[in-house]
Amino acid sequence: MATFSYEVDVRSITEDLGASLHLDADVELPVLVLGSEEFAPVERGRLDVTVTNTGAGLVASGTVHARVGAQCSRCLRDFVLDLSGEVEGFYITAGAEYELPEEQEYAFIREGAIDMMDAVLSSLTLELPLAPLHAPDCAGICPTCGIDLNDAECSCPPPGVDSPFSALKALFPEDSDAP
Repeated sequence: MATFSYEVDVRSITEDLGASLHLDADVELPVLVLGSEEFAPVERGRLDVTVTNTGAGLVASGTVHARVGAQCSRCLRDFVLDLSGEVEGFYITAGAEYELPEEQEYAFIREGAIDMMDAVLSSLTLELPLAPLHAPDCAGICPTCGIDLNDAECSCPPPGVDSPFSALKALFPEDSDAP
């Protein structure tokens, strides 16, 4: 399995408080997974991030855009899903973690570089739908004949609703016409 990383050389800003570095670049992405759903990139992601030296560490903030292949959870049609996520990362030198609050998330600056891939993947994963739909009004497939109801109507009778109370209906025949 390939390991994905996106290393950024930050040596030009590590010694200068308030200095920043702007990244406007393409980034290769792995297959994103959420539950049993897999979302394969159809092209490289687009990163637009600024990394700033705050004195306490380097703060990365910006956006990432990606186009991934998905399968509609109602009709099983393959489609391309556009994702946009907010990238946020905090990077420190080794040893500085002892000065941070316990709940602070961080990654290390190693040999003058930061690896932004975890921040990029986190932001995209937060944007993934639990049940992807190729269209909000997707009709799905017929549970009886399997036809895609977005393309054609089927002649199957509507599915009956089995209710645990259906036996009670026979006890009150005069109420069967009531709403």
